[in-house]
Amino acid sequence: MDTRIEAALGLHQLEGFLYREAGRREAYRKAREFARELPGLTTDQRRMIEEAYAQEQLANARETTRHVAERIQQVEAQYATRHRRFTRGAAVAMTVVTMGLIGLCIAVILGTAAGAA
Repeated sequence: MDTRIEAALGLHQLEGFLYREAGRREAYRKAREFARELPGLTTDQRRMIEEAYAQEQLANARETTRHVAERIQQVEAQYATRHRRFTRGAAVAMTVVTMGLIGLCIAVILGTAAGAA
């Protein structure tokens, strides 16, 4: 594999890891803030609530990411369909124009040849 492709793939994977890690840290930060608002909890109760809250935040983030990815795939499929239709139409139009020009050239050549004879 080309080293540039490997480097780009590595950077993409690193970016994904850093993005997920930032999301995880943010979820746990929000969980700590939420648990701080609940008075009278023991340390273990607070930790359990923080963990449950953080896991829920992460699950929500995964679900949102999945929905976004599905929508991107739908839009890509729609774009591909429109692109195929456009390409097919352009090819047909180019063929018609080319055939018309060929016919015109033949008519001019035959007309010139008939006039010269």
